[in-house]
Amino acid sequence: MDHERGRRTGRIAAGIVALWVLIVGVLIGIGKLIMISHNGNGNLLGDHTIPHWFAAHRTPTLTHWSQIASSLGATQGILIVSAVTCVVFLAVTRRWRPVIFVAVLMFGELGAFLAVAAVVKRPRPDVHHLDTNLPTSAFPSGHMAATTCLYVGLAILVIGYARGWWRYLFLIPAIVMPVMIAVARLYRGEHHPTDILASLVFAGLWLTAATKLIKPSEAGTARGGRPLRRNRETASAAG
Repeated sequence: MDHERGRRTGRIAAGIVALWVLIVGVLIGIGKLIMISHNGNGNLLGDHTIPHWFAAHRTPTLTHWSQIASSLGATQGILIVSAVTCVVFLAVTRRWRPVIFVAVLMFGELGAFLAVAAVVKRPRPDVHHLDTNLPTSAFPSGHMAATTCLYVGLAILVIGYARGWWRYLFLIPAIVMPVMIAVARLYRGEHHPTDILASLVFAGLWLTAATKLIKPSEAGTARGGRPLRRNRETASAAG
């Protein structure tokens, strides 16, 4: 039994690694294609006009709020929410699968972001940047990818484990947080629109791969709701 479980875990891990490499390869290909036009500063999908429009409409108030919004997608904010999510789900479900799911999502996102940014090396928009000393290049947006993976992943977990209509309320931050981060990063002149779109492509593919392979809510279906009651009724009938 343990041997079979180990083999199954190994197959899942190998599948995750293989899909991660494939997704990263796709993202690098997209980035390299974008770099063909004006060294990455062309006007594909508004890459030139949209950052300049935001820069022309900056105000002290909007700049202040953009900084607050942007910080929510930074490493520290993402780390705090990820850690709290893991602790809460481990305490409530007494299962490691949700923790593994969050860890795979976030470490996979971080690794992909660093690898793609290092290979593509896209310059940031040619406007005044409100953030300084950023260690990576523009493509893709790490803020956007991390925020999308985290809050959509959280919604997947809550909807899978919880019961009741309120669980669907977690779809609100899954939508609002990425939109807020996207606007803030564009406003601050740190990313082109295609950087944001590429991050959404990555997050969508990575979330799908991790969810399909890890099945983070599989145990939740067995613990609460109808499937569990059916199992008990079957056991009672057999007894």
